[in-house]
Amino acid sequence: MKSKKHLIVIILLMVAILLGYSLPKAKYTGTGFISRLRIPEIMSGWMGKDVTKDVGLSVRSTEYDFVSEALAYNYVNKEGKNLLFIVLDAGNFHHPKVCFTGAGFKIKELADTEFQLPNRALKSHTLFTERGKDNFLSFYWIVIDKNVAHEWIEQKSKQLIFSLFGSKRVGLMVRVDVPAKVEDIDDATDLAKQFINELSVVLPPDQADYIFGE
Repeated sequence: MKSKKHLIVIILLMVAILLGYSLPKAKYTGTGFISRLRIPEIMSGWMGKDVTKDVGLSVRSTEYDFVSEALAYNYVNKEGKNLLFIVLDAGNFHHPKVCFTGAGFKIKELADTEFQLPNRALKSHTLFTERGKDNFLSFYWIVIDKNVAHEWIEQKSKQLIFSLFGSKRVGLMVRVDVPAKVEDIDDATDLAKQFINELSVVLPPDQADYIFGE
């Protein structure tokens, strides 16, 4: 059964490649969902700042054609600890491991992290990245129409099927980056859990479903 599913995905990807070469290149336009997000700058114990332009996610050039919309907020808590919260709306966003590798980071893939939120449970992929003095613990997950896609191949196959039938879906990649050394991984994980828990509570319910899954 599993090999049959993989075969179907491979066939669909081949069709997509053929269509990509036969049709004019077009920029993914997205759904406009991120522009409607109401991300709070102040939460209990957290102060946030929109840093989308600072991290280069708002750049519009052929290099960023795969990104339709994006946002990035830097949050600092009462103890002065900070993290970066990123949401991408894209039809073909790059795998975080590709992005980190391209930026010169060494990557260690860790076990998935479970987030127990008030109204739901969330499992995220987890990476530890290193580049000189820049070390981060990163958590990321993909949500398509309020459903978490647990595998990258699942996300790609869903986006492909929707695009072939001309159907748009809200596909988001959500990422939380916490500065951390190897010995700080447990504390950094706790910090991310506190933040994600608080954010899931203060967001409007419908938007929380799109970001964290139902």
